[in-house]
Amino acid sequence: MMIEHNNLEEYLDPINYDLEFGGEINKYHFYIELAKSNPGEVLELACGTGLTTIPLSQSGINITGVDISPTMLEYARIKAKGLPAIFLDGDARTFKSEKRFSMIYLTGNAFQAFLSDEDQTCLLKTVYTHLKPNGIFVFETRNPLGTDLSSQEESTWGQFIDKDGHHVKVSGTQSYDDTNHIMHWVTFRDWGHKKSTSRIACRFTDNDTLKSMLTSNGFCIESQYSDWDKTPFSTFSSSIITVCRKVSHK
Repeated sequence: MMIEHNNLEEYLDPINYDLEFGGEINKYHFYIELAKSNPGEVLELACGTGLTTIPLSQSGINITGVDISPTMLEYARIKAKGLPAIFLDGDARTFKSEKRFSMIYLTGNAFQAFLSDEDQTCLLKTVYTHLKPNGIFVFETRNPLGTDLSSQEESTWGQFIDKDGHHVKVSGTQSYDDTNHIMHWVTFRDWGHKKSTSRIACRFTDNDTLKSMLTSNGFCIESQYSDWDKTPFSTFSSSIITVCRKVSHK
């Protein structure tokens, strides 16, 4: 066991989750543009509350979102009322559908939630199986060479305004497991009248390993970016945004 929790503690309060993490307009536009240039049905794995799924659906893209958290999906369905977006319960490692998609993506650094080689391979097999020939696979992950991986005591991370109009102060700690390449973050949220604590573990995969893994699982990398404005990836970029295609014969 690499972690002592189910890695879902951050996803128990979907309304406030959206208020804290929503609004990445550049990212939504990035995925909309990619989907429109690769016409057909789209699948988002680990879609959460549909922060990205819903803008794609609003843009006329035929999209299905899959997530392991029933709480997040329930809120996604409420937000998507009147839209044709489909939301399904499922684990990206074992998800099965008869549909084949023109584009599959993960965002919100969800790729990092797959904590072992086995988990990552199962995810990539799911993607490969459900992509049409020459289909596109897109995801982003934090770059270990562009991230401070040192262990840190509690420090201020930010703030947001919750659904009731309260200012919530956010702080946390981090501890890196160098053997398994896993960062353990503990987040503290302080409402003034109450406090919450949640834990999350994220795996860091360097770009050479990422490229090798994608190639060996049947994907050809087309481009890599540092940000949603398509700045070319460089060694110390904070993010690795990867666009690749399914190769018909592995």
